[in-house]
Amino acid sequence: MSRYIIRRLLLLVPVLLGVTFLTFALIRVIPGDIVTNMMGVTAANNEETRAKVLRELGLDRPLLEQYVWWLGRIVQGDFGYSFIHGGPVIDRIMRALPITLEMCLLSMVMALLIGVPLGVLSAVRRGRPIDYIARVFSLLGVAAPSFFIGTLIVIFGAIHFPNMPTLGYVPFLQDPLGNLARMFWPSLTFGIGIGAIILRYTRSSVLEVLGEDYIRTARAKGLSRFKVIFVHALRNALIPVITAVGVWTAFMIGGTVLIENIFAIPGVGRLVLGAIQNRDYPIIQATVLFLSFGVAITMLLADLLVAVADPRVKFA
Repeated sequence: MSRYIIRRLLLLVPVLLGVTFLTFALIRVIPGDIVTNMMGVTAANNEETRAKVLRELGLDRPLLEQYVWWLGRIVQGDFGYSFIHGGPVIDRIMRALPITLEMCLLSMVMALLIGVPLGVLSAVRRGRPIDYIARVFSLLGVAAPSFFIGTLIVIFGAIHFPNMPTLGYVPFLQDPLGNLARMFWPSLTFGIGIGAIILRYTRSSVLEVLGEDYIRTARAKGLSRFKVIFVHALRNALIPVITAVGVWTAFMIGGTVLIENIFAIPGVGRLVLGAIQNRDYPIIQATVLFLSFGVAITMLLADLLVAVADPRVKFA
């Protein structure tokens, strides 16, 4: 296992290089101009001023040279300074990252609490009313985009429950209950959509496992229904679910941009969107690097959890 982990971490290097270079190149071809954002239209039209600003920012050199120079600074732990705000990029990311991680963790907990029990119940009660209800919920959850659900929650709360805290963020150490009250709604928004997908994975997996020979043998031995389902069937049924959780956790990390802006949460998603609007290249590049690393580590942890759940899995 240790060799497998080391190999996966080494493979992470070319992946991060590819992602960061694509980001580095693409953000420079999108419409907009950093000089105009910083100096205004009048100053930006002055060629001498424009050349001076680009030279001071290091943007007058060829793209590949800029990228290599940026990589050299990253290796030394220097993520640069914001073009717009002036402060160190790493400080802004470290303030926003815990907020995004908290939201992602709560979202996945809610998704599992929604998806796994309903999926098991739907499979066990196949063809009964609870099965149809769960399947309709899963279809609605998959079909409705998370930003649509989030917008509905904000509007409904503002109209019918004006005192309900749906927007903004309160640090956990400052007010734990206030923090959870505000993080509940964005986490639920993510949790509904991902929980609906996990429900479908769980239902199909449990149905498949319940048809296996060893389950029929366990029933023939007279084991209780509870033991057959939760001791013998569920562990094997959760293996594809764990893989799905890893994939959708990675998706959720990248999908925080919309949700954090809808609920006014100062996380990484909102940070990177503001940086894109202002053409703040150092923040965009560093944020993409952190998010890409987080996605890769999430997928690695999902693979390791599959091995824990199923000892037959061999690391090649």
